[in-house]
Amino acid sequence: MLASLNHVDLRFGPQEVLKDVTWAIQEGECWGVIGRNGAGKSTVFKLLLGQLEADSGTVVKPTKERGIRMGHYAQDLVPETKGSVLEEALAAFGDVEKLQHEMRELEHRMGETGSDLDEVMARYQKVTEAFEHLDGFTIRARAESILQALGFSAADFERPVETLSGGQKSRVMLAKAILQGQDLLLLDEPTNHLDLPSLRWLESFIQDTDATVAVISHDRYFLDKIATEILELELGRSRAYDGNYSEFMEKKEQELELLERHYEQQQAYIKNQEEYIRRNIAGQNTKQARGRRTHLAKLDRIQKPLRDRRKVKFSFPETQRSGDVALVLENASVGWGGKALYAPLEQLQIKRGQKMGIVGLNGTGKSTLLKAISEEIPFITGRARLGSQVKLGYFDQHHKNLDPRNTVFQQIHAVNPQALKQDVLGFLAKFQFRGDDVDKPVTALSGGERARLSIATLIRHGVNLLLLDEPTNHMDIPSMEAMEDTILSFTGAAIVVTHDRYLLGRVADSLLRIHEGRAEFREGGYEDHQAWVDLDLSAEEGSGSTDPEPPKKSASPQAKPSPAAKPQGPAKPQLPSPKPIDKDKQRAIKRFEKHVAEAEAKVAELEAKLAGLQKEMAAMDPADWQAFSARLDTQKTLEADLAYAMSDWEAAQGALEEAQR
Repeated sequence: MLASLNHVDLRFGPQEVLKDVTWAIQEGECWGVIGRNGAGKSTVFKLLLGQLEADSGTVVKPTKERGIRMGHYAQDLVPETKGSVLEEALAAFGDVEKLQHEMRELEHRMGETGSDLDEVMARYQKVTEAFEHLDGFTIRARAESILQALGFSAADFERPVETLSGGQKSRVMLAKAILQGQDLLLLDEPTNHLDLPSLRWLESFIQDTDATVAVISHDRYFLDKIATEILELELGRSRAYDGNYSEFMEKKEQELELLERHYEQQQAYIKNQEEYIRRNIAGQNTKQARGRRTHLAKLDRIQKPLRDRRKVKFSFPETQRSGDVALVLENASVGWGGKALYAPLEQLQIKRGQKMGIVGLNGTGKSTLLKAISEEIPFITGRARLGSQVKLGYFDQHHKNLDPRNTVFQQIHAVNPQALKQDVLGFLAKFQFRGDDVDKPVTALSGGERARLSIATLIRHGVNLLLLDEPTNHMDIPSMEAMEDTILSFTGAAIVVTHDRYLLGRVADSLLRIHEGRAEFREGGYEDHQAWVDLDLSAEEGSGSTDPEPPKKSASPQAKPSPAAKPQGPAKPQLPSPKPIDKDKQRAIKRFEKHVAEAEAKVAELEAKLAGLQKEMAAMDPADWQAFSARLDTQKTLEADLAYAMSDWEAAQGALEEAQR
């Protein structure tokens, strides 16, 4: 075990941040740590790092004294040197630099004649062994390779760290953490400043590394790719799940359904007991009625579960129905200073109800195109033409349509002052503003809340074409899901600029990619064009052809026959090259086999418990109604648990069979 928290409690003044949190990190695992903003995710990391002390419980820290080489990344880390990019990345390896310097000195002394040569050579051997143990011969090359993968060129290695932007400094600190974390990596939101190529590299690195990894992230697609376990923090408590994010969501939904059944069963039982008490408290059976009343008073009541709001379905009727075509781009290109960022897009039609995603690297003109469509800036060439009865709304990352003097209720009510209060409250509830939330000042809202209120304001104005610029930036996962629900429920057309692949996969039905000076449109969502969107051009080329490629000639000089060479007889038949190992598939099969085995064991355990209980009930005295009623409740709970376990086993078995195909 590399690190753990065991029944940990932590308070900040009167606020209880963590309650009985337990988490063990074993070698070879990759944890995704999730939860709402403020749920305590970074606090858990700080406990492991020794930056905070728990009020109660025990914390096993991954320290150097225990021989654990740990790397930690967080967005608020600052460089510890004023040197170059490469020097900062290597700053944690001061021992390596000292050893290397001593090796050079010893090599110089060995070149001199003297009586202490044997002593110098013995010392040189010890220093060399220590240098090798610390990977001194490879650390510089590894640092350069990681920096390049994170977007730095060879010329950037000598740039002073002080001259870098905030995002570039964050990437240097991420490279530094990866170099340090040969046994354990704790990464807090590592994807925020990465473009798609760097993000794909980080996914591959985490999948292939021998180090144990724990990642705090709101990037659900990233978590699906890398996580083998999920730790959820909710209301200060922890819960661990096997599998990636999608598997966690399935299990969470199943748990919710089971909890609802248990809640309904308990409510029915309480109602029956209360009815019996009401009828008999003053009659001949008053003693039994009082006993039941005492029993109810001691009953551990199940809280009514909150339904997963992501499953709530709603829609926004168009206040004014547009024509079939919402927007037409004609010979359109955008840019700055009179220079276009890409070749003109000859013609593109966005139809009513269409949800188009715009993708590409930073600086290619995605947000600039939205600004031109909304007439904030002019097009370099061409124009945008709105369709019949189209009203446009532009959602920018700064939420300029919100009035800081308003409360949430006032912001929406101001759109139509004649609207009834109940109508405004019902509208706000669709955006998860309920109860006291509607009286919050706009200035007191979180980033996710401000985004939801901003888009609510646009929709309340009756727009039927939404332009959305990075609508899920800086949101936690529940806020992202609420935003996705809003876009899907919007009956008008929407154009979305985003780096969020999960959002693209759930919302977009068409894509516009801006890359290398070209804007190219395709029908279909992210899963249909994943390699194309991720700029994995080799995979795109390989998947784009259904005909077998002709064999390629080797470019190696050794493959070219010498002109003087004589025929050596008929060539031997060439065996087909072995199919490359699909590491992702192997991991998936191994994970599903583990799930099947665990599910089978759970089913067997519950069946044994149920059989034992039924045998016990058969031998009971039916007159002892209290004991029999308690056993009956236990039987219902076990039957529900068994049904859930059987469902889990069937799902795991089906997933395993699918993965083995």
